[in-house]
Amino acid sequence: MQKGHELQFPCQNCQNDVLFSIFELNKLKGQLSCPNCKMAYDFCDDTLQRQLGKFAALCNQIHDSEEILSNTSVGVFVGEKEVKIPFKILLSRLNSKLDLIVGSKPLSIIFRIEPSSLRRENK
Repeated sequence: MQKGHELQFPCQNCQNDVLFSIFELNKLKGQLSCPNCKMAYDFCDDTLQRQLGKFAALCNQIHDSEEILSNTSVGVFVGEKEVKIPFKILLSRLNSKLDLIVGSKPLSIIFRIEPSSLRRENK
């Protein structure tokens, strides 16, 4: 994963992507706007700030744990057979969502965690 990696969510007004970095949200003072329709999003709520802070810490921990995660796999049973999937592949291939409430509306933030060693291997 690279710090500064952009997260995205669809604008609740025009459905265009609103991109932001979890690591730069404090610099923006919790204020985001859609680049297309200029709809404003306020990420200043204490609960939302706490949740996003924990998410940023999780991203940092995954990045810091890259050395051990590169040797870790997840076993998935398909019928009687177990298939082992390296964790670094799961991190780079899963499209994940962080479901939050912004104001009174649900908002799904889409993110992908990419360990830096995997990024180097794919170049």
